[in-house]
Amino acid sequence: MKKVRFGIMGAGRMASVLMDTVNKMDIIEPYAVASRDLARAEEFAKTYGVEKAYGSYEEMLADENVDLVYVVTPPSVHAEQMKMCIEAGKAVFCEKPFTLTAQEARDVLALAKEKNVFVGEAIWTRYMPMVASLEALKNEPLLGEIRAVYADLGYPVWHKPRVQDLKLGGGALFDVGIYPLTFVDIMIGTDYEKLQTLTCKVGGVDQVGTIAMLYPDGKMANIINSTIGPSDRQGIIYGTEGYAIVENVNNFEQIRIYDKMHVCVKTIDRPEQISGYEYELESAAKALEEGAIECPEMPHDKIIAVMEVMEAIWKSIENE
Repeated sequence: MKKVRFGIMGAGRMASVLMDTVNKMDIIEPYAVASRDLARAEEFAKTYGVEKAYGSYEEMLADENVDLVYVVTPPSVHAEQMKMCIEAGKAVFCEKPFTLTAQEARDVLALAKEKNVFVGEAIWTRYMPMVASLEALKNEPLLGEIRAVYADLGYPVWHKPRVQDLKLGGGALFDVGIYPLTFVDIMIGTDYEKLQTLTCKVGGVDQVGTIAMLYPDGKMANIINSTIGPSDRQGIIYGTEGYAIVENVNNFEQIRIYDKMHVCVKTIDRPEQISGYEYELESAAKALEEGAIECPEMPHDKIIAVMEVMEAIWKSIENE
């Protein structure tokens, strides 16, 4: 497979984790970084061995050697910046949440289809090998029929200005809630019949929230997301014959299956990894090699479907 020359839009903490991962991979080449602050881009390039540093996004997009652009800027500008990449003919991979609204997602993906340019959402848990193990639980006799799913995720990030700013995509739902929602979607989907939320808001911003979804077949999903402190990050799958506990819905670490007597009868451990981000990057590189405009792990219709659910949850929060 030809090496993919990697450009990153943004030079913050997330960009650092990504470029450190890229430097340990064989199929991705760290090539360019762009920031509104040239000095910051140059320092980033020096730190991570990146060949080109640009003081504007437009300059990097004009570089014919960039194969794939990774967007790690605030969610409020994701749609605008992905469109810039598409218009420049650059394949683009965008951090979660993909956009702030479902309509923004539709517009971006329609443009990608029109221009025949790859666009993917970098919701990293979708691409991890442990997803196959989670999918297998749907037919696991030790669990029986899955009837309910619980997931929580919390981090002490409320002090960060962007988390308190809805215009930047802040709040518990957009900052952390996408991960437990993704876990629920992997296990039982999001074709709910009824949705309810209960939220603690500060200045109109959701600081801590719960989400409950009832499905037409009687299944239930419950989510807790928080920006004020750490949670155990567990996902729990309740079946008719047993239950499974998944450690860390934000980076699956282990699955433990318990029987009706609460005895652990099976354990599945996460394989060794660089950081966990390598899987999404490998998927994007493979899609480019094959001339595809989407990743099978997170196809365009799934991106839109999840954004529609996120939008429905947010409307419920606003109406509380």
